[in-house]
Amino acid sequence: MTGEGKFFETLGDGISTKIPGGLVSDGIIKTTDPDKTRKYMRLDFDSHPIFMTNNGDFAAPTGANGDENIMMFPEGTLEYHVIGTNTILGPTFGTLGLEAILDAADDEGMETCGGILASNKLIFTVGTDAAFFVKMKFNIATVAGTDYCVLGFRKMEAYQAAVDDYDEMAALNVNAGNILYQNILNGGATVVTDTTDNWADAATHELEVRISAAGVASYRIDGLPPTVAAAAFTFDDGEVVTPFFYCLNNSTTTATLTMIEFECGLQ
Repeated sequence: MTGEGKFFETLGDGISTKIPGGLVSDGIIKTTDPDKTRKYMRLDFDSHPIFMTNNGDFAAPTGANGDENIMMFPEGTLEYHVIGTNTILGPTFGTLGLEAILDAADDEGMETCGGILASNKLIFTVGTDAAFFVKMKFNIATVAGTDYCVLGFRKMEAYQAAVDDYDEMAALNVNAGNILYQNILNGGATVVTDTTDNWADAATHELEVRISAAGVASYRIDGLPPTVAAAAFTFDDGEVVTPFFYCLNNSTTTATLTMIEFECGLQ
């Protein structure tokens, strides 16, 4: 059998299984784009993940400031970095998805990404990889509760407690309902520009950051460019970056930020 798209691989004894997105030729199974498959993840946050520390001993997650834990979903694995000392040790499963704020106390929260090691499959090299993207749909019950709610790409480096301390970053940030561009180049000051688009209480939106093969950033809100065009931003050639989601509560009220869908890969 030869053909593209969905097909069946015979395992023996007449048993077959579907293998999506591939090609069979002369009995040899091939994927149509193996690199694109490797650099891709989609999570719908419709089932509760398994939590554990990231030290490989399958121990329970911990909540001290700076701790790193793992969330394992059927579709893939994410790592999360604890910000502040939290008694809630992992995102809780709610009616819309996974609630990401942990304790929801002032200056507490988390950052999640694919991990900061080379084994992270969600890493991209500017100038080597084709264009790539990250997008997330989420809900914020009370926007006044968000100090930071940042989605985008940052340099592959050690976790920073303050998002403004990363060396390079291209992102969108929801701060108290204002949707902002938030960019850093070569350890410089964070450049913040207001999109003039806003996020209302209890609303659900999808943010997206796209990076061209040459490192040029572009942005989408619910699939459309923001109202105000972003200041030009380009990652350095050869920069290795990873998608990330950084959320931090403020003292005003509880944000109740719920992750609904996440997708990242090559464009």
